[in-house]
Amino acid sequence: MLMGNAKGFIISESAYWLSQLINRSLNLTVKNEEQLVEIKERGQNVIFAVWHEQLWLPIYYLRTRDCVALASESRDGEYITGVLERMDWEVVRGSTSRGGTRSLLRLIKKLRQGKEIAITTDGPTGPRREVKAGIYYLAKKTGSVIVPLGVAFKRKKRFNSWDRFQLPAPFTTAALVYGSGITIAQDNADDVDYYTDLIGTKINETISRAEEVIGD
Repeated sequence: MLMGNAKGFIISESAYWLSQLINRSLNLTVKNEEQLVEIKERGQNVIFAVWHEQLWLPIYYLRTRDCVALASESRDGEYITGVLERMDWEVVRGSTSRGGTRSLLRLIKKLRQGKEIAITTDGPTGPRREVKAGIYYLAKKTGSVIVPLGVAFKRKKRFNSWDRFQLPAPFTTAALVYGSGITIAQDNADDVDYYTDLIGTKINETISRAEEVIGD
């Protein structure tokens, strides 16, 4: 157990410092961030929606906001939690498939306290780029606005993992784009498939916009 804890600490610390070094070196352009102020002025809360493969930059960039992340209860989730907490994120452990109801209730409480939430909509194990229903229920229950996040890197490495995780090259050109907010209608019957498809489409459109920003 002690050896496992030591391994987790080493992995998390290494990932943290690598994140600091690479993300600080990026030639980064950020678009549409001003809409977050407008959403807050309307008295609504924000749920950031991002694909699991594009976590690297948002984890770093959003670290100064009063943000809560959802991380799985798996070993990989433990490593990610270590990095997030090192960056002063608040973390709720769980997922839509394991510990789902409990974690969603905790996230609802955080949103009602005025926190922002960040969710990898296809995590923690995929299928890749397939939105799971948890974010829909979370937004509908709280009246929060879902803001898609799209990232693009001029030079990057893709890992041979289920999500095709992206790691930017140091000093490369990068873009982070906030997509237009999505609000779940409160007066209609549940239409989970419609909204999960919409969220996925909007994340992909935001990625395309980020690619345009860097000239890809």
